[in-house]
Amino acid sequence: MSDSPSPTLKDFNPSGSGVVAEIKQRTDDLMAFIEENVPSNRHRSIALTNYEQAAMWGVKANFVGD
Repeated sequence: MSDSPSPTLKDFNPSGSGVVAEIKQRTDDLMAFIEENVPSNRHRSIALTNYEQAAMWGVKANFVGD
């Protein structure tokens, strides 16, 4: 058994894209700030969900043109 932590969604970047890594890191930073400074409630949960969605769409926009 390995002592390394299990990978997280933030670590999933099969393309190795620097843009994807940056989007995920900045999203992680924003979410951590919210989790540390905003009381746990429904509005906080909605905010965190929307940060996750924004990151998802940002990553998709990086690869898929309209």
